[in-house]
Amino acid sequence: WPDAPGRLSAIRFEWSPGRQIPGRYLENRTACDVAFEMAETDGALGVIGVETKYHEHCKTEEPPSDERVRRYLEVVGQCGVFRAGAVDAILGTRLQQIFLDHLLVLSFLQDPTKPYRWAKFVLIHPERNPSFANAAKDYATLLLDASTFEIRTLEAMLSESLFPSATLAAFRERYLW
Repeated sequence: WPDAPGRLSAIRFEWSPGRQIPGRYLENRTACDVAFEMAETDGALGVIGVETKYHEHCKTEEPPSDERVRRYLEVVGQCGVFRAGAVDAILGTRLQQIFLDHLLVLSFLQDPTKPYRWAKFVLIHPERNPSFANAAKDYATLLLDASTFEIRTLEAMLSESLFPSATLAAFRERYLW
């Protein structure tokens, strides 16, 4: 993400800060597969939270408990990203996991202990995974502000010249060929 403000300050794998701490983040076990934390010169932070769906099928999930929904609605209410009725259209559907991953990243902006200024959730999937491609497109229609959500294919990411050629070759050999 060369257009992200600041410089890379940390890479965190399977990251879920403040897991299950009341009043912080989502109070559950949702995690980013990887998160890139960016630091700006004035000390403000940004985060790109990534979820990769390589071969998984996007399936309907059980609705969360009322207690969980209460916390999710608190975060939704403060972020101003979702259309009216979006949460009702998401919970208990195939869009729920995408929502929770996105909501976790948005909750970083509400953390009083860290100076997060911006956040983006990125869902990465292979071109030949129509399940997540279609779900992500449907999910995007429920957003008022799509600047915090991005869909990328694995192939598009690898076609960009962001990585050293040896890294790209090793990745392609292991996962794409």
